[in-house]
Amino acid sequence: MEKLVEQLKKDLAENYHEDDDEVIKNTIEHYTLIASHASNRSKEDELLKPYIYNTVKEAFLRRGDEGKTSSNEGGLNSSYTDIEEKLRKDVRCIRRGNF
Repeated sequence: MEKLVEQLKKDLAENYHEDDDEVIKNTIEHYTLIASHASNRSKEDELLKPYIYNTVKEAFLRRGDEGKTSSNEGGLNSSYTDIEEKLRKDVRCIRRGNF
């Protein structure tokens, strides 16, 4: 998890603050559980990492806009998708079946 936290810190750049470590770790844990359950893979499975990374980054950048479906700011329009539902759909392509 530490490697993922460090990558996110670099990628978030000025959006990251020193006291955000715990927020990032909790968010990673939350979305790791969702991805693991939706894909029927272990939490440590490397195939989940890119999906978790993208989801955590999106969730972190949307902090403060939770529950909104769209926003308009300075002439820019943004519409949001449900982050958890998108993650569930994305990991279906790597779902491990029990045959």
